[in-house]
Formats: sequence, C-alpha cells, structure tokens
Amino acid sequence: MVNYEIVGGDVQYLKSILNEGESMYVEPGHLIYKSPSARLDVRAGGLRGAFSHMLAGSDVFLLKVDGPGEVASAGFLPGKVFKIELNNNSIIAEFNAFLCMDSTVNYSTKFAGLWQGVFGGEGLFLEKFSGTGSVMMHGHGQVIERELKPGEEIQVELSHVLAFEETVGYNVVRIGGLKTMVLGGLEGEGLFFANMTGPGKVWLHSISLFELSAKLARR
Repeated sequence: MVNYEIVGGDVQYLKSILNEGESMYVEPGHLIYKSPSARLDVRAGGLRGAFSHMLAGSDVFLLKVDGPGEVASAGFLPGKVFKIELNNNSIIAEFNAFLCMDSTVNYSTKFAGLWQGVFGGEGLFLEKFSGTGSVMMHGHGQVIERELKPGEEIQVELSHVLAFEETVGYNVVRIGGLKTMVLGGLEGEGLFFANMTGPGKVWLHSISLFELSAKLARR
C-alpha cells in the first residue's frame, strides 16, 4: 500500500512513498519531484480521455509511477490536500483537484454540461474515480466537506464545486434574472449554481479559481 503523507499547514503538498512492487497514477501537471528509483510510464486514458483532457486545458496523459521511491505533488494554488477512500463506490471531481491515486482505482471522464464548462471554469468534462483504493485531492484555500442526508439539498456556486459522491444528485440552475446577471459582474458570481441533493458527501473549494482569474484579469 502506498504511504501518503500530507505536508504543511495552510499551504500543503503531498509526499507519496512507494515500496518495491507498488504503483500509483499521478497527474503530470502536479508533479514536483521524484526519486531516481521511481520509474515513470506514460499512460493514456483512451481517445475519450485525451479529448476531454484537452477541452479542460489539462494534461492528456496520466503518469504511472512504479516503486520503490518518493514522489511529491501539489495543487496550482495554496490550499489543502486530502484523501478520499473508495470502497466499491464512485466520486466525481473537477480536473484541477486530482493529484494522484492508487493503481487499483478506475479512472474515466464524464460530460459536465455546457454551463458547468463555461461558468465552472474547469472545462466541459469531469473526472470519475471508482472501485477501491485511495484518491488524493487538492482544494484551493480551505476544503469544506458536507455530508448530505437523503433529500437534503444545497446550492453551490459552480466554480466552488470540488468533488462529490456519485450518489449525490447534481444539476445546474440559474439564480435570479437579468438584474442579478448584470450586478453579478463579469466573473459570473451569483449566476449559476450547482443544485446538489443527498445522500452523499460533497467537497467544496473556499477559493474559486474561475473567480480569481476573472478578478486578476480586471486589474
């Protein structure tokens, strides 16, 4: 079993220790360093995976890492690293959240919908992880975890959605009319929300990459 160590306080990175015979998959853009003994093998996710990654502005391939050795990875912004354990269940996540996963986890992509792609800031596709094993994620700022009961509902501004269990109902709704859209500003605040209904867990970013980019662009 790969040993994952979360390092840091408010700004964190992930250190993964692999023994001989152990393997994991890493998102190439998040890799910081590795031991010379850790062997890398480029693995494609198929045509559908490659196409969706390109649309999302992310890497087309995952890296398979074979131990022994040490690998470090981190997110694009200051934030928190956390682990999600899969026990024959599935989670859906936005592309920039994924750091690495056990080799026992199954990976695929899922269409997010037009509004998620445009106003969520993460592209038209989401990543799906299923099976058994650990998936390591990174959240911008603080990571907010909510456990929704059956029928319990929350509305989340689209670009703050990080990940959710597949049991959670998910659809995009527009909040307000023309006045709300105009006053919301160019960054899209307060316009489109993810309607999320339990049962299941939901993970959220406290910092929106989409809104941060829009704020910086206006300076």
